[in-house]
Amino acid sequence: MADPNIKTAAIIGAGVAGLASARALGAVGVACTVFERNDRLGGVWTDGYLDFGVQVQKELYEFPDFPLPADSPQFTPGPDLQRYLEDYADHFDLRRCIRFATTVREVTPPDAGEGPWHVAIEDDGGPAGESFDLVVVCVGLYSNIPHLPEIDGREGFGGEVLHISDLKSAEALAGKRVVVVGFGKSGTDAALAARAHGLGADIVVRRLHWPVPRKLAGVLPFKWGLLNRLTVTAIPPYKGPSALERAVHGPGRPLVWLYWRIVELLLYVQCGLGSNFGTRPHLVPDERVEIGAFSEATMVPRPEFYKAVRRGEIALHKGEIARFTSEGVELANGDRLAADVVVFATGWRSDYGYLSEALRRRLGFADDGIYLYRQMLHPDVPGLAFIGYASTVSNILCYALQAHWLAALVAGRHALPEAEAMRAEIAALAVWKRSWMPFSHARAARLIVHLQHYLDELMTDLGLDPLRKRGLFAPLMEVIGPYQPSDYRDVFTKGDG
Repeated sequence: MADPNIKTAAIIGAGVAGLASARALGAVGVACTVFERNDRLGGVWTDGYLDFGVQVQKELYEFPDFPLPADSPQFTPGPDLQRYLEDYADHFDLRRCIRFATTVREVTPPDAGEGPWHVAIEDDGGPAGESFDLVVVCVGLYSNIPHLPEIDGREGFGGEVLHISDLKSAEALAGKRVVVVGFGKSGTDAALAARAHGLGADIVVRRLHWPVPRKLAGVLPFKWGLLNRLTVTAIPPYKGPSALERAVHGPGRPLVWLYWRIVELLLYVQCGLGSNFGTRPHLVPDERVEIGAFSEATMVPRPEFYKAVRRGEIALHKGEIARFTSEGVELANGDRLAADVVVFATGWRSDYGYLSEALRRRLGFADDGIYLYRQMLHPDVPGLAFIGYASTVSNILCYALQAHWLAALVAGRHALPEAEAMRAEIAALAVWKRSWMPFSHARAARLIVHLQHYLDELMTDLGLDPLRKRGLFAPLMEVIGPYQPSDYRDVFTKGDG
C-alpha cells in the first residue's frame, strides 16, 4: 500500500478511530473526507445510555499526543469524553474534513484492482458518489443496530422493552420494577440505575464473567496488575511466543497455574463471589480467569455493583428468559420476575452492508469476524483498511497507533511483506485464536491484554523501539510498570516512524 499516488482517503466514521485516522493520514499529505452518519462527531460517545462512561482510569483512555485535561475526573464520564473528542478535532483542525449527516451506502473496489474506489453516499441532498484512492473503515466492532433477542410473548407484555441505548434518563425507571438482561459493563450500570431509581432491580445473566476491580485488594489500581509485561507473559501465549514465554508456559507452567489461582482467590474474596453457604448468589464463573478474561464482556464494574448484589439490593439470576408474560418475564428454569420495564443490555450487531457480498468473501468474513493482517489489512483487497477493529483494554492508544502505522505505510516509511506471507500470518492468527479463545462474533478482533504484544509488533514494523520505559528504573518498569498512552507520546509528537 506504500504508494505515492494515494492522495485521497474516504474515512467511514468520526469516532475515535476515524479522528485518529484523519489526523495521521492528513499529516502525511493525504486529503481525507470523513463520512459521519450522525450530526456530531464522537461515535459511541455521542449519545450513550444513562450514566455511561469510560470503565478504565483516565490515563489509559486518551490520545498519546493530546492528553485529557488535568482536572478530568477518573473513569471519564461519557459527556466529558465526547467534549474531549470535540477538542481533539478542533486542535488538529479535523472538523473541516468531516461530512456530517452523511451515510455510506456502498463501497465499490476498482475494476481489475486498479484505479480509485467508489463510495456511494446519501445526505440531505440525496444520493451521490465520489472516488478515493483509499477507503478506511472506522466504525469499530459494532454499528448502531441494537441487538435485541427475539423472545416469545413480547406482544403480550404489559410493560416497556428497551435496549440499553434507549435508556437515557432516570425517569424511564422511576417507580418501576426493572429487569436487566446482560452482564457486561452496560448491564451492571443499568442494574445500579434501577436500584437507585426503580422499585426493584433484577439482572438476568446467561454467563458469569470475572470482574476486574478498579483497585486490586482495594489499594492498587488494576493497571499495575494487568497492563505490564509480567502479566502479559503469564497469559496464554501470543502467536509466535518468545523464548521466555515458551519457558514460562513449558517448565514454568505450574507456577503460571498457581499465579492465576491466586488471582482468582483475590477476586473471589474482594468481590464476594461466593454464595456464603447458600445465602446469596454464587458468582464464580465457569471459566478460568486467564481464559474468561478474553471476552468482550470483560469489565471493570463500579465497586458498588457486587456490594449491591451481596446485600440483595440487586437480585441476580443465572439463566435466560424463556418468554415474556403479561406481567414480566419467565426464565428457562420456570422462575417468574415481575417487571414494568425490561432493559436489554445485549450489545449491538455489526453492519457492513455497504460492503458487497463479493467483497466480504474476499475479506474472509466468518462467524467470528474478519481476520486481517495486523488487524487492519487483507492482501486480497488492497486499498481498503480497517482502523479500530480491535477489542482491547486501551482502545484510544491502539487505534491511534494503528492510524500512525497506516499513515507511515502510505508514506513509504515501512513496507508490507509479500501477499502470501500476509495470508499465512492471517491463517495462523485464526488458528491460534480459535484453538482456545471463547467464541464470539468478534473473536477475530479480540486482543484484550495481548494488546501489548500487538503494539510491540506495530512499533517493530515502524522501526521503533517497542520498549518505551525511560529513566533510572526503566529495566524494572519494563517488567512491572503498566503501559499507557503517555509511553508512546514521542512517537506522535516527534514525527518518528
